[in-house]
Amino acid sequence: MYLRETLWRSRERLESSIRIENLQESNIEDLIYVCSSKRLTDPVHQQGIKLKKQWLHEMFGTYGSCAKIAYYKDKPVAQILYYPEEAVKTKAFQRKDVLVISCTYNPFTNAQKLGIGTKLLKSVIHDAQQKKTCLGNRQCKFILAKAFNTGEALPLSEFYRKKGFISTPRNDALYLPVTSSYEEEPLIGKYEPLPEDLGKAVVFYGPICQFSFPFANKIADLVKEVAPNIAIKLVNEWENPQESIRRKNWWLIVNAKPIHAFFMATEQFKQEVKEAVYGKT
Repeated sequence: MYLRETLWRSRERLESSIRIENLQESNIEDLIYVCSSKRLTDPVHQQGIKLKKQWLHEMFGTYGSCAKIAYYKDKPVAQILYYPEEAVKTKAFQRKDVLVISCTYNPFTNAQKLGIGTKLLKSVIHDAQQKKTCLGNRQCKFILAKAFNTGEALPLSEFYRKKGFISTPRNDALYLPVTSSYEEEPLIGKYEPLPEDLGKAVVFYGPICQFSFPFANKIADLVKEVAPNIAIKLVNEWENPQESIRRKNWWLIVNAKPIHAFFMATEQFKQEVKEAVYGKT
């Protein structure tokens, strides 16, 4: 009995030390802190933060709250970011009443394995079921979650599957039905070489994640290491969505060829860039 009561009180203390807040104009800095606490003085990352803040203000003004922040002992430690798919300017086809989760992130080790990510996700699902999300007062058909591995804690694909999400037919995301089943989006086709892309590298970045701009700069630097004389074009896909749509939303085109290797796999990436510029040797 004593052990049971001790565990109950411990669980109660933990629950009281965690709170979830919807994004407001007043706590945008807390959302930024969760992802960027270690990079707040980096000038390139600062530019990414500036773009993210502008995007958050724009989304908040148009759709309302598009994120939730988790606080542990009154410190912002985790976040979940989401938005209506119809808000994505770079999509040639947009499904109505679909909520997209861009990321769920808890980078602080002292706040991990406490169920905080689960609380954030459950809160979003509850809102979707109650017509209280940034979709307005419309019903949510299904929630689409982008899954990637940050290298920290549990991979997002595994996290979402544990919460009932299902892989999409193309395995590029996971989804959770809310009021209806999954609706496939039309294929956009493959990138076809554009004459204007010959002899240059076109690097895309966006404002949804503050890492996108610094990553784009890192990608440009790596391309320059391989091909010092190539022209580099950095494109903000949110400001110039047609540029992205024309290239089938590919993140990097080098000499009119799409690059598949992830830039953090440095040697593989540089080899593919080299072949795109100079041909296979």
